[in-house]
Amino acid sequence: MSAPELNITPTAKMKGARLMNSFNGMLRLWCFDVGSVSFLGTGLLGMILGCITALQGKSDSAELLFSMGIVSSSAAVAWQLIRLMASECAQLIPHYRRHIYIQSAVVLTSVFGISVLFCLALGSASSLPTLVLALVMSLAFIYLCLLSTQWFYASFLLFVLVPFISLITAYIPLWLSAIALVALGAFIIRICRALPWRAEARTVYLNGLEMGWFWLPNLQSMRILSRFERYLHPTNFFIGPMLTILLLLIPAVCLVLGVLSHQFHQNFPVLLLLAQFSVIMCSLVHWSRVQRSRSTETLLLMPGFDGRKGLIADFCRGQQRLLNVVVGIMLACSLLLGWLSGDLNMPLVGHLVLSTYWACALTLGFGCMCRRVLHVTLTMMVVAGHSLWVSISLASLRDGGNLGDWIIWDMLLMILGSIVLIWGKKTLWKGDVISG
Repeated sequence: MSAPELNITPTAKMKGARLMNSFNGMLRLWCFDVGSVSFLGTGLLGMILGCITALQGKSDSAELLFSMGIVSSSAAVAWQLIRLMASECAQLIPHYRRHIYIQSAVVLTSVFGISVLFCLALGSASSLPTLVLALVMSLAFIYLCLLSTQWFYASFLLFVLVPFISLITAYIPLWLSAIALVALGAFIIRICRALPWRAEARTVYLNGLEMGWFWLPNLQSMRILSRFERYLHPTNFFIGPMLTILLLLIPAVCLVLGVLSHQFHQNFPVLLLLAQFSVIMCSLVHWSRVQRSRSTETLLLMPGFDGRKGLIADFCRGQQRLLNVVVGIMLACSLLLGWLSGDLNMPLVGHLVLSTYWACALTLGFGCMCRRVLHVTLTMMVVAGHSLWVSISLASLRDGGNLGDWIIWDMLLMILGSIVLIWGKKTLWKGDVISG
């Protein structure tokens, strides 16, 4: 009887050790990879803020933040799978793919499980359909990325849909979401069993690092766009035509959503989305600058700059022009949508415009101080803080409060943003290849 026991016990221990070994290197794979840590950091911040708002009894804001955490975590998982398909040596390293699969499943399950348990513990069972639908959308995005890695370029659309998940749940029952969840999980497992190496995955991986996971067509030979790009030069040197297209596309999409919201009598947070993507767009300016730091010498050698000091001065002037354009777009869209809805609230317009100014100013100012991609990723905390700031203020306004105190704080934060911009000018390109 002793022999069988000797055979069974080591086997059980080997299984437990094999499961624990699946998490070896997880910190290096997930937290030292630029793409992964960007999405994971946003997801973790969403989870933390979601727990705080849930404890304060603000279930709507908690749903939004928990959904953002789930969506951001799924984007990190999709990024890991794309990197896996882009790695030629993935099949040569023992258990490498298996470890990625287990770690991805643990990340998604943990984020979703914590969100559900937190909502149920605080008596917000009505949030369950929203969280399940957020996971369904996340798995659908991962599935599309596995079918074609080009779908990862549309990751920003996944974040755009986050504020509308709670509205979509009114038309999709929970049982249907649960069936879709099981089906998508089965499809993903089936594909991952024979996940091949793909050449296009490497292209997506490298483009994602440089472009900040945004891909937009290049509108060539348009004179007015060329003039606008010269107006922003050299701030847009590293990010290229994408900045101009984003400045045109984002307000256009928001106006279309605003018109549809008005026609269908839905209260979509269009202006909040516009403000959020404006801040993210400013963050991408320095993301691309850090990613393409080798092009700094090329920029310095261009005619029109009076050495390093002249380049820094022109770059900061371009930042101020960009800031003026973003604030002007926010003001125009706020006035137009307010006029369209017949409820033009000037204090609300002022609050949105001022808050957008200081958030973008802080992002650009802190971005000047960044010398590594991880530093730029930390500026996403400004995005999350601005989102929470505007969400709480709008909730206060709906409850019958006024925006007087919020506008005063906006003015103080504007002063802080201006100070950070000046401070950033003094630290921009300090001590790197073009100093001296």
